[in-house]
Amino acid sequence: MAENARNRGTRRQLWFGALVLLILSAAANMASPLYPLLQEAHGMSESVMTALYATYVFSCLPSLLLFGSAADAFGRKPVLLAAVGLVGFGTAIFGVETAGIAGLFAGRALVGIGLGLGTGAGIALMVEASPARRVWLGSTLATISFVLGSGLGPILAGVVSSLSTSPLVLPFLVMTVLIAIVMVLIAMMPLQRPITRQRWRPTWPSVPGAMRTSFNIAALTGFIGWTALGLFLALLPSMAQSIIPNSGTLTSGLIVGSVLVVSAASQLVAPKFQPRAAQTLGLTLMGVGAALLLGSNLPEISPSAVKIIMVFAAVATGVGHGLSYWGANREIDVLTPPKNRAGISAALYLAFYAGAGAPAVIVGVLALGMPLVIGTMIFTFALLLATIVTIPVPSLSQTVIRQSRAEHAVVTRDSETAPGVVGSERLDSGRDTAARDTGTASAEHPAAR
Repeated sequence: MAENARNRGTRRQLWFGALVLLILSAAANMASPLYPLLQEAHGMSESVMTALYATYVFSCLPSLLLFGSAADAFGRKPVLLAAVGLVGFGTAIFGVETAGIAGLFAGRALVGIGLGLGTGAGIALMVEASPARRVWLGSTLATISFVLGSGLGPILAGVVSSLSTSPLVLPFLVMTVLIAIVMVLIAMMPLQRPITRQRWRPTWPSVPGAMRTSFNIAALTGFIGWTALGLFLALLPSMAQSIIPNSGTLTSGLIVGSVLVVSAASQLVAPKFQPRAAQTLGLTLMGVGAALLLGSNLPEISPSAVKIIMVFAAVATGVGHGLSYWGANREIDVLTPPKNRAGISAALYLAFYAGAGAPAVIVGVLALGMPLVIGTMIFTFALLLATIVTIPVPSLSQTVIRQSRAEHAVVTRDSETAPGVVGSERLDSGRDTAARDTGTASAEHPAAR
C-alpha cells in the first residue's frame, strides 16, 4: 500500500476532530453579543464596525481557498495545531484592552485565517476516523460540531460578560485558556495517518458538469441558510439593544446562541428526510423566521412580546438552517467523486461563508445613510423575499417542467388526428411513450435514492 494511502483513524481522532471544530467555531463567533460593547468602548462608527466584520470574512474565504489542501500535504496534526494557534492568538488580542482598534482588526484577521485553515483538516480527520459500518458518522458529527460551537461561543460570551466586571476581557481570556487546552490535546493525539509527500497547492473550486445542477442548488440553499444565520450572529445583538429596553449581552448571547444550538439539534433528525426535502422544508422555516423577525420590530408590540417573537424567530431559523445545511451537505457528499472532493468542498463552503458574512457587510453599508435598525429590517425583508423565491427550487429541479421533443411530437400528432376525449386518451398514452423513449424519470436522480 502506498505511503499516502488513506488509513482509518481511531475513535479518539473522531472526537478530537469534533472538539477542534467546536472550539474553532466557538472562538470565531463568540464576539457576536459583544459587538455593541466593543463599539462603545472604542468609539467605532458603523462603517468601522462593518469593516471589522468584513475583515474576518475576507480573511476566512481566501484561507479556505489557499489552504484547503494543506492538510493533505503536511498532515492533519500540524495544520490543526497551526489553525488553533492562530485562532488562539487572535482571540487573546481581543482580550487586551490596550490593543486598540488596530488590534481588533488583527485579531479578527487571525481568527478568520485560522478557521479557514482548520476547517478542512478537522473535517478530513473526522471522515477518516469514521467507523467502517457508519461511514457517514464523521461528516455528520463535523457539521453538528461546527454549528454547535458557533452557538456555544455567543452563549459563553454572554454569560461570562454578564457576570464579570470586565465584560470585554474575561470572555476572551476564558476562551484563550480553552484553546490552549485543546492545543495540548492535539499535540498528544497519536498520528494515525502518515504525513504525505505530495506538493501543496491551492484548492480552487472545481465542479464536474454532471453534478453542477445539484451543486448550484445546494450552494444556493446553503447561502440563503447561512445568510439567515449571519443575520442573527452579526446584527441581532445591536438590533435587540435598540428595540428591547435594558437588553444586555446575556439576552443577546442567549438569543444568538439558541439559533445555532437548535440548528445542531435539528441535524440529528434531518437524516429522516431526503436531501431535497430537507432543503425545501428548511427554506420554508427560515422564511417563517424572517417574517417573525420583521414583525418583532412593529412599534405596537411590547418589549416582552418582542422577546417572545424573537425566540420563536430564532427557533424557526435554527431548525430551518439545520435541515437545509444538512440537506445541502448530504446531497453533495453523495454525488461528489472522491478525486474531486477537496475542490468541491472548498467551493461549497465558499458559498456558506459568503452567506454568513453578507448581512453585516450589506447592512453596514446601508447604515451609513440610515439607522441600523432600519437597514437591518430592509435586509431582513430582502432575505424573506429571496427565501420565498428559493423555496420551490430544490423540488422543481426534480420535476419535468418542459416537454421533450418526442413528447411534443406525440401531443401535436394526436391533437391533429383525434381531438377531444379520444385525443386526451392518446395524449396520456403519448406521454408515457415519450417518457420511455427519452428515459426521463425523476426517481433516477441520485439524491432521491
